[in-house]
Amino acid sequence: MRKSGWLVLLAGLLVVMLVACGPEAATPTANGDDPVAPTPTPGAPQPAVGGEIVHGAIGDPVVLNTVLATDEPSGWVTSRIYQGLVRANPEFQMDPYLAKSWVTSDDGLEIVFYLRDDVYWQDGEKFTAHDVKYTYDTIQHEDYTGPRRSDFRAIERTEVVSDYEVKLVLKEPDSVLLSRLGIGIMPEHIFGDWPVAELREHPANREPVGTGPYMLEVWEEGQYVVLTANPNYWGEGPYIPTVRQRMYQDSQVMLAALEAGEIDLMGIPHEDVDRVQAAHSDRLAFQQVPNNSYSYIGLKQDHPFFEDVRVRHALTYALNRQEMVDALFLGYGTLMNGPIAPVSWAYLEEGLNDYPFNPEKAKELLEAAGWTEGPDGVRVNEEGERMSFSVLTNSGNLVRENTLDIAQQQWAAIGVEMTPEPLEWSVLLDQYLDVAMFDAYLLGWSLGVDPCPFVYFHSSQGVVDGQLMGFNDVEYYNDEVDRLLEEARRIFDQDERKAMYDQIQIILNEELPYIFLYTTNSVTAIDKKIQGYVISPLTIHYPELWYIETQ
Repeated sequence: MRKSGWLVLLAGLLVVMLVACGPEAATPTANGDDPVAPTPTPGAPQPAVGGEIVHGAIGDPVVLNTVLATDEPSGWVTSRIYQGLVRANPEFQMDPYLAKSWVTSDDGLEIVFYLRDDVYWQDGEKFTAHDVKYTYDTIQHEDYTGPRRSDFRAIERTEVVSDYEVKLVLKEPDSVLLSRLGIGIMPEHIFGDWPVAELREHPANREPVGTGPYMLEVWEEGQYVVLTANPNYWGEGPYIPTVRQRMYQDSQVMLAALEAGEIDLMGIPHEDVDRVQAAHSDRLAFQQVPNNSYSYIGLKQDHPFFEDVRVRHALTYALNRQEMVDALFLGYGTLMNGPIAPVSWAYLEEGLNDYPFNPEKAKELLEAAGWTEGPDGVRVNEEGERMSFSVLTNSGNLVRENTLDIAQQQWAAIGVEMTPEPLEWSVLLDQYLDVAMFDAYLLGWSLGVDPCPFVYFHSSQGVVDGQLMGFNDVEYYNDEVDRLLEEARRIFDQDERKAMYDQIQIILNEELPYIFLYTTNSVTAIDKKIQGYVISPLTIHYPELWYIETQ
């Protein structure tokens, strides 16, 4: 998902939980039967219906449309309202959801999905294969303005076989595709007559109608979102009738709300973990999990300062990233030197430059690149341009703001003037990132089930005819990386794919379109009254099965 708001406040604010007492993952079947139902934990209390839980969030949703949303506040809402054909389980595998099962042809060029026939949209209309076709056709439409087209690049066409059977005909095998089909299906009867080019203006983006366990009740911008249980939900649950998400200006204000009992769960800033645990362990449970994510500083590759790789290397050597991790995360962070997190099977453990803190080497590289010390101490080039630029981030994320404060001081020591520029989340997205207009920015990626970094670094995901096509907003272009990314998607053997991702990590580690910073472990506090939750490095799982324990 796009560089985080709620779930990916990755610099220590991620709301996460470990497995408490949740369901076992459902198992796909090949014959069209229903998947195996979750098995209750023996001796565990049976879920009761009732109560309300309150989440905290920094930032408002931007658009409640699954094919357009790129931010986590929107994703938090849409993931509870909309559903995909499949969804990820804690073991990084895809389980049936709106699809009961699927069959793939021997050559990998056709996938037939058998859909549930007991699902209704929240306005009473029946869910069918026509909704699936509409959703996938929209993403592939020439007028589509969202970032998901590359996820469906292998699909030649989507065919409705019957109301409850849909076939994907592929141009080539795609090992990543199934993991992308968790995207929520949209109702054709609501969106079908609306021009794709104007999809962002549809009223249903503020009044969504899905098939999921929750419905939107209220959205008061800047204050809260209220979701209520879908009374006609086809699956188990939801057991908690009302879920509220309250918005806060920053993590410390939200933490004060948690300690006052105003919200029920949040990721604890690392510097506060020991204190909060000592003070509130009677009411709150504390869980820790590694994140499938990382934070980074994205450098615009066509910016006159950053197009020289020696400058990008210098900026990285000048940062004491280990000091950042130690100071900001107190042992809960790990340095990153590439685009795949350590929890992934594709992570490259050895062979990458770790860019140890070396300000003298940074100065030498800047001198070699033509940047000499100016009269005020800020470096200048032959044209007299001062090396002065801004780095954007989302306001309210104190860890990110602190990271930029450290970077500002350490870059100043080598003659580089950087101005941190925190912006409100929707402004940051709409006016800068989604239109690829910036010098640099600090944010993070919440990574998916499959480690493929295609949407971040393939040239097709940059700006084409003035429109950002994917998430390559730094506009990084490399023919060899393109080739490796394309070839890896055509291969299903994990060892062969890993060899290609190893090469990609080595290239990106050398070329540094991003200054890779860190990944973290998140520590979450959750009210002990809440049971049934499941968490993995991917996300929170099965929110419809959470329940409030009765006394």
